[in-house]
Amino acid sequence: MKQLIKRCAAALCAGLMLTALPCPAAYAEETKLEPNTLPSGKTLDVALMDLDVIAKKNDGSDDYYAAALVGIFQGDEVLHTGYYGYTDIDNGIAADENSCFEWGSISKTFIWVSAFQLWEQGKLDLDRDVREYLPDGFFQHLSYNEPITMLNLMNHNAGWQETTRPIWKTDANAIGSLHDELRAIEPAQIHRPGEIVAYSNYGAAVAGYVIECITGQDYCDYVHEHIFEPLGMEQTALNPTHSDCPFVMEQRAKMHSYSIFSLTAKANDLGTKPDYIPCYPAGAACGTLSDMIRYGQALVDDSAPLFQDPETQRKMLSGTDFFGTSDIPICCHGFWCTEHSVRTYGHSGGTTFGQANLEFDPVSKVGIAVMVNESGGNPFLNDLADIVFGHLAPETYGSDSQGKTKLRGYFLPARSNFTGLMRFIPFLTGISAEQLGSGQIDDLGNGVLQQKYTDQLNEQVSAVLVGKRLASDGTLTALQSPSCDLLLDTRYLTKLCLFTLYMIGAVVSVYLMLIRRKLRRAGRWSAYAGAGAMTAGRISRMLSVILMLMTYVVYRKCHGGIPYSAGQLIGIGQLLCIGVCGFAIIACLAAMLMKQENRKPLRYLPHCVMNVFTVAAVIFFEMYKYWGI
Repeated sequence: MKQLIKRCAAALCAGLMLTALPCPAAYAEETKLEPNTLPSGKTLDVALMDLDVIAKKNDGSDDYYAAALVGIFQGDEVLHTGYYGYTDIDNGIAADENSCFEWGSISKTFIWVSAFQLWEQGKLDLDRDVREYLPDGFFQHLSYNEPITMLNLMNHNAGWQETTRPIWKTDANAIGSLHDELRAIEPAQIHRPGEIVAYSNYGAAVAGYVIECITGQDYCDYVHEHIFEPLGMEQTALNPTHSDCPFVMEQRAKMHSYSIFSLTAKANDLGTKPDYIPCYPAGAACGTLSDMIRYGQALVDDSAPLFQDPETQRKMLSGTDFFGTSDIPICCHGFWCTEHSVRTYGHSGGTTFGQANLEFDPVSKVGIAVMVNESGGNPFLNDLADIVFGHLAPETYGSDSQGKTKLRGYFLPARSNFTGLMRFIPFLTGISAEQLGSGQIDDLGNGVLQQKYTDQLNEQVSAVLVGKRLASDGTLTALQSPSCDLLLDTRYLTKLCLFTLYMIGAVVSVYLMLIRRKLRRAGRWSAYAGAGAMTAGRISRMLSVILMLMTYVVYRKCHGGIPYSAGQLIGIGQLLCIGVCGFAIIACLAAMLMKQENRKPLRYLPHCVMNVFTVAAVIFFEMYKYWGI
């Protein structure tokens, strides 16, 4: 999986190298050029030269990036802070120490730290069903009776699919309480708790609400009192509107977001993107680079300033989900592990405004903090971790004598929608075994697989680990990758064929309608039994596909969700379509059995088959199901 991401990133970066408007090469301060050796094996000055190469890609005529805030630290020492590019290109406002970028899902780590503070005090049991902390009847769409624990929420394996309700708002006055907002977007639970990892913003926000219920204190207030204030993080906001920190609220309103078009080599100004996150524990934090560095330094500090006992911090960074049956961790109580030259811990984040990453090595105490104002990321974000921490060498866990395994079939990302109006989405994003290392990868044993790829930065062979999830009979059910499993679907091609034929039926209907219209104009059309029903079926097939496409358009336009009213319109429309198609099937069959002159069964059969595919596709992909999701 990482191989695909690396290749895509490399292709994107190659396109972006054609870009850039006037921009300062870099504004840096507090840079210390002592020959410190970083975990990657590079000295600090070599790493800074790599950053300088990226910075100079904006050569005054093309855009390669918009802006980036970059920090490298080791223990309590800040090795480098760099501010690259512009936060407002048109007005020539460069990024600096006062720039406040959104942290996205790095916000979730405040939940996990808060949870361990309460665990340390004996107020929270990580293995206890969180429903015992929440108001009665809080969840509405659970499919399993098994407990949902804080560990499930930390590991993102409570079983929820992606929500189909809007998760963003543009009106600050429309934001309700955390309780109400969580109830409004609760997704369907499609997996048994503990079985499958599917990254869940909803699940993390529920964990934040658990903190609120246990303490009786607003979650935002709790984090300020127990994390921000002890660390001196005076330039970080957490609530949806950032009103909890006036400095951040004022600065954030000045920050512009951009997308870089590689074909035009120009930055597209998206404005300030004031999109609010009502379920804010999952991703609403915003602040300065210095505050993110300060937070990262606390997490590598052996004295553990956020806890009463340093052992609590060590437990927090211990593994809770592992590759296969090995001891190689994927997740540590909500902090994701990445295998570079060293094992790092941390979290990345993304919003409609931009992306960020906080990553650190507790052994060397080296960490990075990077924020960019591009929702698609940029080379500073993509390359910094590899520059500082290096790459996983294939021989670290493998050897020349390890066996090979051949993957077969198709895999679907677990972080998707598997019930309701959006059920068709994962079937359009299937990944073949050939895409996962050409189907042939190293088997390291204990359910751990290794994919090799050539790193584009230094042209060396590197590796990425993948785990296997097995059924009780030992058969493969999913592949493990950080934050999102890949589910094996043995009938993927059949389902994809059904969806394809559904689409083809609508296209064919358009042509048949056009042909009928031309025949009528030419006076060559003659009525026959069932013609009206067949026409109604054609119209319904076309309308059904239009409604399906509208589902995705509404999802994108309505801030990552489908409002209930829109879902109701689409769902009822689909029910009417399959009703008409069902009637057309009956009418076609009846006409085929009628005794009439010049009876032509083949005239009816194609229409009957296309209507069957439409009915089957709408029912199977649940395009009618607008309720209870």
